Amino acid sequence: MNNDKNYDNILLCEGFEPGDYSLTEEERIQITAKKRDKLYDATKAATVGFAIFSIALLVGFKLNESFFDANSRIGIKMESMNAQENKFPVTKLNVKTSFKDERKSRLVIPLAVPIGNDKIKVGEEFTQDKYVITLSDYSQNVPNGLELVSDSAIMEAVGAYRQNNDVVVEVYCRGAYDCELQLGNNFLTVNFKETGGQYTAKAVVWLPYEDKNRLALPEWKQQLKKFAADNNIRLYMASEMQEEYTQSDVVDFANRIDADMVLGVDVQMTDAQQSFMTASCNTKYFIPDYNSAHLGVVMAESFIENTRIAIRGFESDDSYLLVSEAVVPSAVVRLSLTKKDMESVENEYKLNGKITLSLESTIEGILENYLKVKGETNES
Repeated sequence: MNNDKNYDNILLCEGFEPGDYSLTEEERIQITAKKRDKLYDATKAATVGFAIFSIALLVGFKLNESFFDANSRIGIKMESMNAQENKFPVTKLNVKTSFKDERKSRLVIPLAVPIGNDKIKVGEEFTQDKYVITLSDYSQNVPNGLELVSDSAIMEAVGAYRQNNDVVVEVYCRGAYDCELQLGNNFLTVNFKETGGQYTAKAVVWLPYEDKNRLALPEWKQQLKKFAADNNIRLYMASEMQEEYTQSDVVDFANRIDADMVLGVDVQMTDAQQSFMTASCNTKYFIPDYNSAHLGVVMAESFIENTRIAIRGFESDDSYLLVSEAVVPSAVVRLSLTKKDMESVENEYKLNGKITLSLESTIEGILENYLKVKGETNES
């Protein structure tokens, strides 16, 4: 009886009305087989289609593997950084500290337990003449009665505190100094040397504080640091400072150390149909031989060559405090990008790489065309 109902349902699907048919057993079997074949063909077509789609997806991924890898790394890195910056301030527990003053241009931190180089991080808040030395996961090894050896002729203030499981030592210097770490089993020594004429040039790079993570991925940071080391450049990257900074903070520092160049990069969104670039330099403060105008031209040419973004010209001196308050060569390139370019992770990643190359090219162009020539002239 149930079989008859199943056959009736099949026939209804074929367009027959109840009572309009009288089929033999053989005809019923043929109709059932026909429906089964249709279902098989549909399943087979779906399987083949899915296989073709999977292969196409795999080929597309392989062809764009570098982009997806970069996309993933950018996303993870930026999420991690943003998460750190959005955390509530972590409690700082001061470590009671005493000092032994020695005129040896150094800070000595005693180590109760040896620590690896990978656990030591040095940050430079250069606008404040401040170094921040962090000993990761070392809190339990520091007593609340730490004695440091310091040089008050160089160090205006020194403080130590626990934060999470780390120990942080902050050092405020009486001017701009370079520091070098010397690690032993029982002591960590921070040697200070006044920043002087040992460098071919001193370069300060500014990005807006709210855009400080733009060049944060290791490949860009390492590329710039290697370039600076290979060319004996003292490079100050504002974006590597952890504390908030302003244009005035950065340019005041650059003026104070008599920087050879101040390079500003500002990336913004535009409603225009195409991305474009503008540049700004200080033409009010005259510097013989090599000045802001020279720097601005070299910087604009470098960015045009590397980014392939057209320039619309130079803006007034008052567009940026980084330029208008500078008494040393200073220039800013503003990249105005369309919404499409700003929202594409691939374009953003490629742009950051091009900015890195443009900064290198600018510094190299100034060295070759102005600073080295100037030095050779002075020697003769």
